Amino acid sequence: MLRQLTSKTCRVVARSLAQWTMPTVVAETQQLTTLRAFRAISTGISHVTFQSEPSTSSAVARAAETAPNSPPFPAWTPTRELQKRKILPKRMGHLLQVLEKEKEVAAQQQLDRPEFGPGDLIELKLSVPENKRRTTAFKGICIAKRNRGWRTSFTLRNFIGNSGGIERTFPLYSPHVLEIKVLSAAGRKKYRRAKLYFLRERQPKEYRVA
Repeated sequence: MLRQLTSKTCRVVARSLAQWTMPTVVAETQQLTTLRAFRAISTGISHVTFQSEPSTSSAVARAAETAPNSPPFPAWTPTRELQKRKILPKRMGHLLQVLEKEKEVAAQQQLDRPEFGPGDLIELKLSVPENKRRTTAFKGICIAKRNRGWRTSFTLRNFIGNSGGIERTFPLYSPHVLEIKVLSAAGRKKYRRAKLYFLRERQPKEYRVA
């Protein structure tokens, strides 16, 4: 008797569940199909195919093929999808290099620094913030130039009166350096070194700039 009641109860429950779930699933499927078809029609797609959503890398590659003039990667790419520099320190270092390069290009366009190298005679026009921003001049021979992008600097050496040999190092893109004038570039032919530190031990007449 108990087995018969249990079997009847299970049949009733199964029948009720089947009658309740099936129409709901069918209705939801019809609604989802209608929504997708409406979206496809609204975007102007004639042939509707339901596929899984492509990954970001495949979508970017497909966009690069359709538009050859566009860059292969967007302005910002998630770290997991990078082909190179996936490690955070390397990625941050690359970002700093890009920002410094942009800063260097902007400063070069704004300040218009001339090209010069070791052995050239240079005259600078400087602004002194400690002296009410008054201007002063400094001349010397360039004995070193350190090319570091935005942080490029150079060193000038001269012999002034009783002070003896004087060396001063200036940042190339410093706003306090108002003007850089190359007085003579002929000295480059006499020196074949990138750093002319040996002039410190030579006679003042070899590096003095009047």
